[in-house]
Amino acid sequence: MVNFLRSFSVLLIILLMVPLQVVLTWYFPRLAMLDLPMIAVIYLTIAKESLFWTIFSGSAIGFLQDSLSLSALGMNGFTKISIGCLAYLANSIFAIDRVMTRFGLLFISSILATLLFLLLRIMVLNRNEVIEGGRLLMSGIVNALVGLPLFYLFDKIVRPPNE
Repeated sequence: MVNFLRSFSVLLIILLMVPLQVVLTWYFPRLAMLDLPMIAVIYLTIAKESLFWTIFSGSAIGFLQDSLSLSALGMNGFTKISIGCLAYLANSIFAIDRVMTRFGLLFISSILATLLFLLLRIMVLNRNEVIEGGRLLMSGIVNALVGLPLFYLFDKIVRPPNE
C-alpha cells in the first residue's frame, strides 16, 4: 500500500507541474523563465535513479507540456529527456544530495535546456532566434532558487519517513 501511495504521489507531481507552469505563465508572464516541468524531471531522475524512469517521466512531462503550449509536438519531450539523461549521468558521477550540487545541477540544466530548445526551434522550425545571455543566466538562477525548495518538498512527499 505504501509503494502505491508513493507511486501515486509521483504521478501527481508529474500531472500538477505542467498545468501549474501554464497557469503561472498565463497570469504572470515574467515567470516564463521558470521551468517547473524540468525541475520535476530532474527531481524524479535523482529520486528514482532509473534511466527507464527518467525517459518515461521526461517524455510524459514533455508531451503534456507540448499539448498545452504552442510549440511543435515533441520538442519539449526531447528537451526533457535529454536533460533528464544528463541529470542521471551527473547523479551517477557526483553526490547530488548536497544543496550546492543540486543548485549547480539545476542551474546548468536550466541553461542547457533553454539552449537545446532554441537549437531545436532553429533546426526544426527554421526560425531565427536570439540568445540573450542575461536572460539565460537569470533563468538558470531562478530555476535553481525555486528548484531547491521544491526538491525539499518533493523529498517530504515521495520518500518514506524512515529514509
